[in-house]
Amino acid sequence: MAPSKDPAPVGLKGDEVRAGVVIVEDDPIVAAHVGRGVTARDELALVGSAASLTEARSLMDRDADLFILDLGLPDGNGIELIEAIRARDGRQPKILVLSVLGDEETVLAAVLAGADGYLLKDLDSLDIGQQAADALAGDAPLSPSIAGYVLRHLRRQEGRAKPEDADPVLSPREIELLQLLARGYSNKAAAAEFGISAHTIGDHVKSIYRKLRVSNRGEAMVQAFRSGLLHL
Repeated sequence: MAPSKDPAPVGLKGDEVRAGVVIVEDDPIVAAHVGRGVTARDELALVGSAASLTEARSLMDRDADLFILDLGLPDGNGIELIEAIRARDGRQPKILVLSVLGDEETVLAAVLAGADGYLLKDLDSLDIGQQAADALAGDAPLSPSIAGYVLRHLRRQEGRAKPEDADPVLSPREIELLQLLARGYSNKAAAAEFGISAHTIGDHVKSIYRKLRVSNRGEAMVQAFRSGLLHL
């Protein structure tokens, strides 16, 4: 599949600007499946698609708020694209991995490279659209088994971790929230646990990221653990 020549514009839908989404997937059937999930959401607009790492690199300057990408691409690994996006200055889109690759090594490499979420390809199109919207709202979708991999990785580091300065430190409430996020809770599930709104949880998550100087859930867990704020 070649990059989109005439992608749907990111325009106004009512009074809201739709978020631009780029799909990186070499299987045209799967790409169409993901695309249906994206276009089913009023707040999302498909602005490009690519079937290879090379094509995806050509879309990095596209006005995109979210990349949904596979890792197993014909000319390389999608983790290279994650690293390339995160290495750039300026605009930093959200990155959501959607892959059949669910082994621990691959998952950790993607999360630590800067993926904001990691989902396995067992979702219907509407679920994919919902997860994309959640990622853009500040959530970090992780399949339960994926969250387990990250937790095990942190536990393996426990004996080698050295506390680092963390100023300002997280509040007890923020630490409790980070524990839930580390276990794979979505913002919505954490909101139900705390008895507050998902919007308020989103504000807490942004505060955590700001204090730890990170941009996604994986980085937050690693930094909080190394700083002695998160104990597993």
